[in-house]
Amino acid sequence: MRKIKKLVATLLAATMVLAMGVTALAAGTYTANQNLYKDAECTNPSMGDAAVNDMWADITINANGKATLVVHTHEIKYLGLTGHLGKMEINGTAKEPVKDSSGDVVDYYFTFTDLDASMFYEGCVITGKFTTYVGIMPMSATGYLKLTGIE
Repeated sequence: MRKIKKLVATLLAATMVLAMGVTALAAGTYTANQNLYKDAECTNPSMGDAAVNDMWADITINANGKATLVVHTHEIKYLGLTGHLGKMEINGTAKEPVKDSSGDVVDYYFTFTDLDASMFYEGCVITGKFTTYVGIMPMSATGYLKLTGIE
């Protein structure tokens, strides 16, 4: 009987820790660090990661359970060529970048609306298709956008 109580207590504690780790965000506006990976485990950075890794994502969670995600990017250099992320697709919705050239640096952003708010939590990984344009050859691949440091 004692072993069963210990087992149940351990399982309950593990469940609470897991639930705390994936708690959805409350209604409000947040910023997050972002990285783009080739694999779902987020161990192999994508070529497009250089366009997002020192930028941020804006997340707006609405009271109705819907969310807006704005992914900020900038131009990248690869093998001496300049390029950028030219298309993103999340949940079947493809977006072209909006160019923001205010100042000396050219930045881009992608806005996704009407997303399920429960997909956003600390360390969430969003699967999508990302197209990188460097030179004249676009490279499209499935990628994994990881959001961390959500504040």
